[in-house]
Amino acid sequence: MRITRIAAIGAAALAVTATALTAAQVAGANDFSVTANGVPNRGTISDLPPSSTVTMAVANLPANVGLYAFHCLVPPPGASPVPTRCDAGQGTLMYIVETPVPQTTTRPLVTNAEFLGKNPNPQTGDTGTTQVNCRVDSCAIYTLGAGRESANPAYIRTFTTQFATSAPREKDRAVATVRGRIVKGAWQPRVSNSTASDFTVTLRSGLKASLSSNACEVSKAGKIRALKTSGTCTVTITSSGNDRWAPYERELTFRLVK
Repeated sequence: MRITRIAAIGAAALAVTATALTAAQVAGANDFSVTANGVPNRGTISDLPPSSTVTMAVANLPANVGLYAFHCLVPPPGASPVPTRCDAGQGTLMYIVETPVPQTTTRPLVTNAEFLGKNPNPQTGDTGTTQVNCRVDSCAIYTLGAGRESANPAYIRTFTTQFATSAPREKDRAVATVRGRIVKGAWQPRVSNSTASDFTVTLRSGLKASLSSNACEVSKAGKIRALKTSGTCTVTITSSGNDRWAPYERELTFRLVK
């Protein structure tokens, strides 16, 4: 499940507000714990490589409670404590689905030193992106409960991340084609509402690009189709990068026809 889905599961996804708990819920929450690479809550994970997989160990997650974890830019002092720039790349969201019984489990969480930060709760109206460099900026892994527990502070944990110094990463580049023709310059290709067109995206790095759009359907089978019969749609190409390649983002505009 991608990070942009968090808002659909809890509109108050990161709000740190008190909620009333039953005695059973309080007991369950008191036994609940999370570590990140063995580091306890409010600790620091040090000397991480540019792109690493952190082991999130969750113990005694109460029955009927789900849990998220993701890596974000820490808001500056004096600002709202709610992070609004989190990594939305592949593997950067941990989601434990609620079950009828308590859970103890370990899950991987991809943690990048540099990423394109997005708001995990776009319903606030903030849909912008920010280039985040955790070697310069303060970053942390956050956990929170899912669904009705999204505003419950009992499930909020934070782990500061610190990354080892390394050489600058190479800049990536995307080549996009529509119906076999490369999209470049100011060209805005036409895409139809009635017929899907061949659409491919390859990155210079060889990494897999993530594709999203506001008014076009982009399939894993390499097709693009307009969801409306007029206007335009924007397709956003992103990559979280890796040890060698820096994060990448590019937007393409398409004209929509019947």
